[in-house]
Amino acid sequence: MYLIPASAFKLTTSFSAAKATDMEKCFTSMRISVDGETYPHFPKKGNGESVKLARKFLGLPATSTIEFTQDEMKVYDQTNQVVETEKIADFQLVQFGVIRKMGFAMGMPLLTCAMTMAIVTKEKNYYVINSNFTPFKPLASLFKAQGVTVGDPFDITSLPDNEKRDEYFNKDYEDKIKGTNYPISYGSNYSIKGF
Repeated sequence: MYLIPASAFKLTTSFSAAKATDMEKCFTSMRISVDGETYPHFPKKGNGESVKLARKFLGLPATSTIEFTQDEMKVYDQTNQVVETEKIADFQLVQFGVIRKMGFAMGMPLLTCAMTMAIVTKEKNYYVINSNFTPFKPLASLFKAQGVTVGDPFDITSLPDNEKRDEYFNKDYEDKIKGTNYPISYGSNYSIKGF
């Protein structure tokens, strides 16, 4: 398993305006586009305007996307401009992983899981976090077809579906992160088990 540097787990806000550069230093929340699908999906059109208004009211930047074509990775900024490109054939390694994040549902705290992707190139690394595990299989196939080594130490391959991610990964998450720099919970400095 590739040992991801501890600095890559430094908390970055999901609302950073500099996601395209943040992702070269630490795990950064990005939408992932592969095979013409983007994850996570935006709300339905009826809700889209209210989301835009809420972002504007709160002063939050638009989302950023990382797109994978058949031979290239493109990083888009919040204005939907390509700010970085890499040939997939230049990837030395892509390691997928899982990170737990603190969330809330009906006012109660809970641990939810997100997919991580560490992309290692000769020049630099990219660290992406996404709340949806669905893009894993098409991405892994794409990278393998390009001759890129793909790591899956959390066995995402066996995940039944995205909706079962928390149940599937939380049962042995703490055992799987032993000897790695993965935190017990992303964004938490607590050493309390499970938070």
